[in-house]
Amino acid sequence: MEAALPKRSESVLIVDGNADDLRQSRDFIARQLPEAIIIPVASINHYRELVGRQDFDVIILDHDLSHHSSAELIQELKLKDNEPGVLVVSRSADPRMMAEIYNSGCHKCIVKEGRWLEEMAPAVRHLLLVRRLEEENRRLVSRLTEANMMLQEKNRRLDEFSATVAHDIRGPLGGVSMKLEYLIDTYGSKVDQRFLDLLTKAFASTERLTQIVQSMYSYAKLGSKAARMSDLNLVQLIEEVISDVHFNDAQEIKIGIGNVPHVWGNADLLRRLFINLLTNAVKYNNKPEVIINIGVQKIHEKSLGKFAEIYVEDNGPGIPQEELKNIFSMFTRGSTASADSEGAGIGLAVVQRIAELHFGSVRVESEVGRGTKFIMSLPMEKIDFMG
Repeated sequence: MEAALPKRSESVLIVDGNADDLRQSRDFIARQLPEAIIIPVASINHYRELVGRQDFDVIILDHDLSHHSSAELIQELKLKDNEPGVLVVSRSADPRMMAEIYNSGCHKCIVKEGRWLEEMAPAVRHLLLVRRLEEENRRLVSRLTEANMMLQEKNRRLDEFSATVAHDIRGPLGGVSMKLEYLIDTYGSKVDQRFLDLLTKAFASTERLTQIVQSMYSYAKLGSKAARMSDLNLVQLIEEVISDVHFNDAQEIKIGIGNVPHVWGNADLLRRLFINLLTNAVKYNNKPEVIINIGVQKIHEKSLGKFAEIYVEDNGPGIPQEELKNIFSMFTRGSTASADSEGAGIGLAVVQRIAELHFGSVRVESEVGRGTKFIMSLPMEKIDFMG
């Protein structure tokens, strides 16, 4: 269990050139806030000396103190890292002066008339509460930033470990595959059929394992590209993917691209994402005419910035509901995949991983007999999650 932080004493600096007003303000605030540290000063020089070497939670500033305007003094406070709450008191209620003070960043302005001290106490209390909330927010942001950095480092190390393991397995496994292939080619005609069948099955198994290991290696290396992101013309990228991918000439394929916005991302990763989705949409389609539509479903604001929901929709056989929950799992292949179709079953896991590397997500909507729709949430502007 995390230990509670010690409570920090709150400090209030009162700056007033009128000795009676300064004393009254100090005594009244001290009674209302007995735990706060109250520091009264009567000159601008003393005030500037204090704010130059220490932080205050609230500053009560007398507008009539000197030839310096309160607006100028408040602007000076904005240069501090730990900007205090500011309350200005004045004997004048001139509207233009009040507007100037508030525009400079003052949080509360009080006219010295009637029961002005009683008005001051709740104002100071409110500013102290705001300061506590701001301090807590900064502390939470700092902890979240640190946690994000630790999570990134852990993910990086995990990816490195997975890539290293896959690389180390790939070498010996390739050697086994080559030896089996040599035995089949050299002695296949000299051994009985049962022995040849066993060798052939062993060779096929090592080929499948090699493909799986290569897929694991490629998956683990995805994260290394995520740091290199820029503004991307997504329509142009998708058109390049369509031009580069070689589809089955026997199928009639129609791909429509809507008014898709620019996104912030890595071109190599997003190219891989759309290759996987388009090849899946074609490979598993059982219709004589394959129709694929790509567009934007909506644009929405998230805490990290503006995101676009980009969809890829096909008219294929659809995915049974019981398979949807595992559709993005590693080495998962749908029931509509033919037994001899290529692939290790990590295409959609890669799609999900790429979306997550862009601080987004992916979901699927599908109905058997009516096609499938993949929806990716991708950033439209640079993500600065470190704040």
